[in-house]
Amino acid sequence: MEVYEITGNKTGVSRAGVNFLQPSDSYQNLEDGFVYRQVLQSRQGFAGFAPALADESRIMGIFEHILPSGEKRLLAFDQNFAYRYNTATKVFDQLLFAGALAGYPGFAMTEKDAYITGTDYPTWDNLGRFVFTSTNITANAGSAVFFYDSFSNTIKDYTSAADNLGYIAPALGALVKAKYIFFANGRLNFGAPFLGTKYFNQMILFSGIQDASMKGENYNTPGAGTIQATTSEDLTGVQVNGQIIILNYYRSSWTLEITQDIFNPYFIRKVPGALGTNANYSSVLWENVVKSLGKTGILGCDGRENLRVDNKIPYFTEDDISQNEFNLSYGGFDRLNNQFIWSYLDSASPIDTQDRVLVGNYEEDNWAVFKARFTVFGQTDLGLNLTWDDINGTAPNPSSWATWDTTEEIWDKIGLAEGNQKTLAGDDLGVIYELNQDFDDYYSNITNITFGASSTTLTIDGSGFLAGDPVVIQGITSTTELNRDAPYTVTSSTATSLVINQPSLGFTPYVVSSGHVSKPISFYAETIPFNPYRDQGRRCYISMIEFLIDNNGSSLLVDVLADEQAYQIKQDVLLSPVKRPRDWVELSVNQEADFFTIVMKQESVSARVRVLSIRIHVQPAGLTHG
Repeated sequence: MEVYEITGNKTGVSRAGVNFLQPSDSYQNLEDGFVYRQVLQSRQGFAGFAPALADESRIMGIFEHILPSGEKRLLAFDQNFAYRYNTATKVFDQLLFAGALAGYPGFAMTEKDAYITGTDYPTWDNLGRFVFTSTNITANAGSAVFFYDSFSNTIKDYTSAADNLGYIAPALGALVKAKYIFFANGRLNFGAPFLGTKYFNQMILFSGIQDASMKGENYNTPGAGTIQATTSEDLTGVQVNGQIIILNYYRSSWTLEITQDIFNPYFIRKVPGALGTNANYSSVLWENVVKSLGKTGILGCDGRENLRVDNKIPYFTEDDISQNEFNLSYGGFDRLNNQFIWSYLDSASPIDTQDRVLVGNYEEDNWAVFKARFTVFGQTDLGLNLTWDDINGTAPNPSSWATWDTTEEIWDKIGLAEGNQKTLAGDDLGVIYELNQDFDDYYSNITNITFGASSTTLTIDGSGFLAGDPVVIQGITSTTELNRDAPYTVTSSTATSLVINQPSLGFTPYVVSSGHVSKPISFYAETIPFNPYRDQGRRCYISMIEFLIDNNGSSLLVDVLADEQAYQIKQDVLLSPVKRPRDWVELSVNQEADFFTIVMKQESVSARVRVLSIRIHVQPAGLTHG
């Protein structure tokens, strides 16, 4: 009897077919799980970073604005307004429009895939600004380029001479808006700008170098100008990569290389390769490579060459991402787990907004899919910084914090959250979440219950739940009939309530604010079909499979399938470690087949399953069929 150990170093979400199972190439489908440091594990959940933004509309951008002084301010944008995170109250305050924007009613953005683009840009007197625009912002007096003024804490008009002293329009026409804004080579740069009545879809517009004469606001001065690729394609991504700026186009990639000539600050050249980026806001930079989504695959460009990097999932962008809504996709980075993340709309989904996240661990070349409804990603190290004395039920803390021993969500936050790097994500309901938090999703405290003959209505702190979501209710101290691990189904929801499919007339009255509701995480991992003797024309016989599982209160359900048949040799076998801190748990099989597939599953709101290793005890069997 031989023993094959699966470490799962490299994984994929492709349909692998019948392959010899290499120990380092083990999984063909991963949902809500990933491999990190060769450990197969379910993902952590996400938690609300702050209450919903006042407009409760789609989040269109999240940015950490760094002032010249080093102070950091977290900005968020929805379809109508801009917000700044208040570190004292732990909420996002809506920013007022001022100056030339006084009386401006809001951005009125209607296109879901026209996200906000923005960049830090210091003024000539070294005050902080965050300049932003979108191709879908409603113009104010002809312009849709705005800036956050950190001095007055308001939003102003970038192209207004009253708001932006020294601004001079380009010779080609007034600056209306642009697809991208970025700061490079001492200049403010606009990618694919709208100038006057024309759209320049290959162009980069750049200002002069910022100085005391305010040339950084001048687009018609020596040192300012335009440069564009000699192509008819649309610009679909911009990332500053050291001394070069990588420009993604629909069917190619180009670079702007920074020069020391203040009058000719860039020269442009094409990067070899015939592939292009099709999702305008999918570009992510890490380790000097820009990765982006194309309908022909996931691309990586380092300025020298533009290649596909999706050898593990070669047809994912074609088969799994909605082709009609491909441009909804948005790219980000999870620094905690060294993962690229792209939100996208699943090709089989009946809705019109993102409902999945593609995750790629660049260090270990593994891929997975998370079920989450995120529009955009961002990052910050601002946030809570609690002490023990802060744990109370007064605003802005949730009511469950009345005493320290009645809540599960604060232990990891006391004295730690401020200064920690966090990955943030927004959704269509105006809520911003922090990833890698707790082990459940859309967590919210229950404040009241209304009983009904066919359903139950929960009043909650804030809701990211939608109709059809499975939810778990726990921790109610009065109406304990509703506490259970099995999920209910949400039939309808609002910003502060949800209705579940549970008759509740006659239940114990709800007399105290207690309990919480959350969406459980369903973990799924499927191995590539296994037979190490296929090159010998032999079937294989498996006597047993051992799983090394962390003993942290979690458990694992396992199926074993033979020859991709519907009949399962083993189905929903519960494996629970009993020793500390981890335990080998055996699953008896005693079957032979042309090949075997192992499926691992978990649904939990309280524990993260971590499978450190899998050992398959196997020997050659009879000749393969056919």
